[in-house]
Amino acid sequence: MQVNEPADRRVDAPDAATLLRGPFETATDADPGDVLDALSDPLCRRVLGCATDPVTAREVASATDCSTSTTYRKLETLTDAGLLETQTEIREDGYHTTRYRTSLSEATIHVGGDGDGVDVTLRRRAED
Repeated sequence: MQVNEPADRRVDAPDAATLLRGPFETATDADPGDVLDALSDPLCRRVLGCATDPVTAREVASATDCSTSTTYRKLETLTDAGLLETQTEIREDGYHTTRYRTSLSEATIHVGGDGDGVDVTLRRRAED
């Protein structure tokens, strides 16, 4: 039986920053309903609080004492709502990792009169 050896996926990089694939990315056109749904979920708020600095799903799961599958669902909810931004970390072993951090510095909810509905304004954190 033939056994395939893993390919050498080494990334030649003078520093750790070059191991990151692009800048953090954020969903910019989030639906106000998605934002409100995410912020009304206590577990989503806990996950959001863990991501002030870049973190992996495993780190969030450990900090919130949640299962990995629940953590990934909450991270996806927050990312889709535009409350988390993502960045891929290229690893030498070929198993790449996504890092998450909050893109939010402030959220304002305005309930309009005259049937205007609800408007959600997100103020993003300053670019690093």
